[in-house]
Amino acid sequence: MPILVGLVALLAGVLLFAGWRQAPAYPGMWALATFILVAFLLERSGSDLRFETKGSTSFVVHLAGGMLFGGFWGAIIAGASTILSQLDQKKTAIKILFNTSQRVVAVAGAFAAIELVGARTPLFDFGSEGPLVAAQVQRSLLLYLLFAILYFAFNTTAVSLVVAWSSGARFREVWNLTYRGVLGYDFGASLVAIALAWLYVRFDEGVGIGAIGFALALAPILVIRHIYGLYRRLQSSGRELLDLMVKAIEARDPYTSGHSIRVATLAKAIAQETRISAEAVEQVYTAAIMHDVGKIHEEFAPLLRKESKLTPEETALLQTHAVKSADLVGIISSFRGAIQDAVRSHHERWDGGGYPDGIAGEDIPLGARIIMISDTTDAMTTDRPYRKRLPIDAVIAELQKYRGTQFDPKLVDLVVSSVAVRRVMADLQAGNGTPTGTEASEGGSKRVGRSGEAGVLRGRPSWPRIQAF
Repeated sequence: MPILVGLVALLAGVLLFAGWRQAPAYPGMWALATFILVAFLLERSGSDLRFETKGSTSFVVHLAGGMLFGGFWGAIIAGASTILSQLDQKKTAIKILFNTSQRVVAVAGAFAAIELVGARTPLFDFGSEGPLVAAQVQRSLLLYLLFAILYFAFNTTAVSLVVAWSSGARFREVWNLTYRGVLGYDFGASLVAIALAWLYVRFDEGVGIGAIGFALALAPILVIRHIYGLYRRLQSSGRELLDLMVKAIEARDPYTSGHSIRVATLAKAIAQETRISAEAVEQVYTAAIMHDVGKIHEEFAPLLRKESKLTPEETALLQTHAVKSADLVGIISSFRGAIQDAVRSHHERWDGGGYPDGIAGEDIPLGARIIMISDTTDAMTTDRPYRKRLPIDAVIAELQKYRGTQFDPKLVDLVVSSVAVRRVMADLQAGNGTPTGTEASEGGSKRVGRSGEAGVLRGRPSWPRIQAF
């Protein structure tokens, strides 16, 4: 990561030096100080995003500064406000250097690019009159939109690269999960920069700075910041609801303590290897967390606590948890569709011998096929009172044995060949504790495995020795 940070810092220095040599007139200390202060205040009140990144509406001021004063002074505004906010948040030196540099690159680099196609400072001539005004405004607007697009491209790419480098995640995953949901808001908010610049110019007549204009322009910026806050709170509340439901299940059945998180972690790793979209990966992860939530129903409590073997009737009742889980998940409107379908079908077999609907092959949702593998794998890689966890090679052998009968053969091949998935399996296995619970066997006195395991089901000799209910 230091190498990448160093490269971004070097690029920022080169752009500042090149911009300084042809910078427009000094806008004045009062103007710079006002822009820097407003940008700092907006940066200070930013919202947390994924991967410990932070989003704010300070870019509106950065864009307005570049539009009015050119790339060099706009970069100075962005860099100075970022340094102040980073120091205020007590960030480390390397984070201060990177965040400041990438903001400088975003403003100076984007403005240098539009200068190549004829942009001049100020980008908008708000005081011009005459028959060519409409055409001039249209051209300036197109140049500004290009400026904003390049700013976001530089900014999001740099942040996603350094986060991916430091976290080991893929660049595409980081970018999609961090920015995809808010980029539309960003482009909409960027138009406020035009209003901010116009108000600054219009109220700058004889006042020294456009103080009144700034006051008027802050209103829509604060509204946009409020929208960001609502967006993040909505995401957080959804995740907290998931955690609450999983904890409720774990309180009912001690075996499941950590089980849902382990299954979800492995399911996410497998989903990422399938190269589906980041949104689809998140749906698989959410479905995996929720796959056993139906066991919260009181009717399952005695079955989960029973020490002896389950009767066929009890086994059939326990199997209804897939439908019960899907019904609960469907209460949340945003979970209907792919997430709910994956939860309902996570016990369906590739050969059609599963439940609750007996569907087969690719008729089974991809998320459900992934969870089936992850759920069964967790059962095999978790310690039991009657046996130790199986080594990874033994788990792989079991998956290959039932490739094409219980499991999607392509997914099994992917798991077997993926170094990343095997690493996740090993990490999860190394962190497993020894849960309570006993095993269900066909003729023995041992109890059915909790949510992660059961013995061979009577009448289904082709099912593997380890199978999740």
